[in-house]
Amino acid sequence: MASEIKTKKTFGTLDIARISPEPKPGSPRALNIHMSFEEALKLHFGLGQALAKLNSYNRSTTAGKRASVNLCVFTDINRLTINEGVLPRK
Repeated sequence: MASEIKTKKTFGTLDIARISPEPKPGSPRALNIHMSFEEALKLHFGLGQALAKLNSYNRSTTAGKRASVNLCVFTDINRLTINEGVLPRK
């Protein structure tokens, strides 16, 4: 009998530029967000549209480099919005 092929447990990780408001001491270290396939497709397409807009900016300018995607999670109503944002100055 053939052994099972090992598969990945995650589909990638990335760095976050900023979390606002700042998490308070004692707040959960991680927040898991579960969503249906249909809602995940909405997230996928929404991110695609946001990234396409950011890609239209001139990334050699300061404003173009600071353009960002802001995912806003409303924990009280179980909603997530995809917005354009601006990274803080260094």
